[in-house]
Amino acid sequence: MSFIRKNKFIILAIGIFLIIIILAFQIVSMFFPKEGTALYGDRLKGIEEVELSNSQLTKIESTLKEDGAVKKIDASVAGKILEVIITVQDDTNLDTAKGLNTKILDLLSKKEKEFYDIQIFIKKDTEANDFPIIGYKHHEKDTFSWTKDRGDQ
Repeated sequence: MSFIRKNKFIILAIGIFLIIIILAFQIVSMFFPKEGTALYGDRLKGIEEVELSNSQLTKIESTLKEDGAVKKIDASVAGKILEVIITVQDDTNLDTAKGLNTKILDLLSKKEKEFYDIQIFIKKDTEANDFPIIGYKHHEKDTFSWTKDRGDQ
């Protein structure tokens, strides 16, 4: 008992400090409730079953490079989105460029097509009225939707 009487101010300061720490933690968790959760939440649930490997991305790149219309290609995965950036030859027309999407889809399994959204950016090194174009396929859809053709503007 005498210890408490002699050190009552120190014990009181430690108690107040602990209360302030607990209140600060509560206030921080009130303003930032989801701190520490995954960036994509649970949207990536099941990605382990249909994960696209680097070898698959390399296969997509090499298969498209075999096409005479393709100069350069870069394929990457960000979450549930397969992004393919293609630079085509300057003499490639719009229909040929849009046809590259079928080659990409042929290289993916049914499960992969049903899980991943696919974005295709097609551009030329030179300035052209009808390029760049962007194609997008939602994982629940079977076809690509393309940006409006710019040739008639």
